[in-house]
Amino acid sequence: MKKAARGLSFMMFPLTMSAIIALVFAVERLFGVSFVESGIYPRTVSGLKGILFAPLIHGDEGHLYSNLSAFPLLLGMLAMVYRRNYLLIFGLLWVSTGVLVWMLARGSYHIGASGVIYAMASFLLFGGIVSHRRANVAVSLVVILLYGGMVWGLLPNQPHVSWESHLLGGVAGFACAFVFVEGGPGRAPRDSDYDYRMPGFSDASVTTGCSGIRYDNK
Repeated sequence: MKKAARGLSFMMFPLTMSAIIALVFAVERLFGVSFVESGIYPRTVSGLKGILFAPLIHGDEGHLYSNLSAFPLLLGMLAMVYRRNYLLIFGLLWVSTGVLVWMLARGSYHIGASGVIYAMASFLLFGGIVSHRRANVAVSLVVILLYGGMVWGLLPNQPHVSWESHLLGGVAGFACAFVFVEGGPGRAPRDSDYDYRMPGFSDASVTTGCSGIRYDNK
């Protein structure tokens, strides 16, 4: 039992973050309040707080469910493969996506975890491409198989969907992959940086649509 618990420990943080997102939504519904204005409103001082808070806020049940169907799985894969520094990577993806949205997106409130979801998917995908580690490559293939359809979310085909969050999250993930992943340019390989083993397993046993809602300020 203890070994099994250690093996699943990499899912504790993803499940905790998902529970926080669900709790924020529940508070809005139970108390009849809205946290939309705590989202990102680009190029305004008040909108800066959304860099930290926007991924926790969702517009409706469909928005929440679509993001929670991908968020814990992608974060779990990130924690599994980049076990030693996934918190740093996740934090950088969260903040860099928000900063890019604040700088470049349309003048409306941008909320939802989809930008971070695209950032994680992009990081895992391109991390496998630039790395020579089999675990990374396997995770890249899993991302393609499970979330390849996310590419359609990069297109501006729905007026109230923050496609900018998707696109800029993908850019943030791509850039971070070249900074953090062994084999990336400007980075000397260091085996001590990463632990590519699945927690609780030996080296020999390693195996391997979301939508963001943009609120118009009207």
